Amino acid sequence: MRRQQLNLLTTTLIITLFCSCSLTQADPQTRLINKGCSTYNATNLSNFYQNLNATLLDLKSQVGNENKHFATAQSAKGANPVYALFQCRNYLSNSDCSACFAVAAAQIRNCSAGSNGARVIYDGCFL
Repeated sequence: MRRQQLNLLTTTLIITLFCSCSLTQADPQTRLINKGCSTYNATNLSNFYQNLNATLLDLKSQVGNENKHFATAQSAKGANPVYALFQCRNYLSNSDCSACFAVAAAQIRNCSAGSNGARVIYDGCFL
């Protein structure tokens, strides 16, 4: 009887430890540390936004599909090229890195209309 109780207690302890160790909480670390928008505007807004959208889509693909924590992209069609660099902290999971990118890209788009440069820095990533 005593041996069965000891075995049951040991099994319960092992299961509890296994379950508590395997649980992780998502945290893309999106507390904004710094944001800057250029005071200069693009000369051709339509061209600029096409380049911006293409560049951000390329970055999103690299970060999400290729599981990268660092990516660069560019779209230089027309007179308003866009160059971008994105990086996540190396300890973020792939899904948290992608989530941080989504927040950063949305914040970049919130710069004043036509601003030809921007940066955002979060706890977990920067763009």
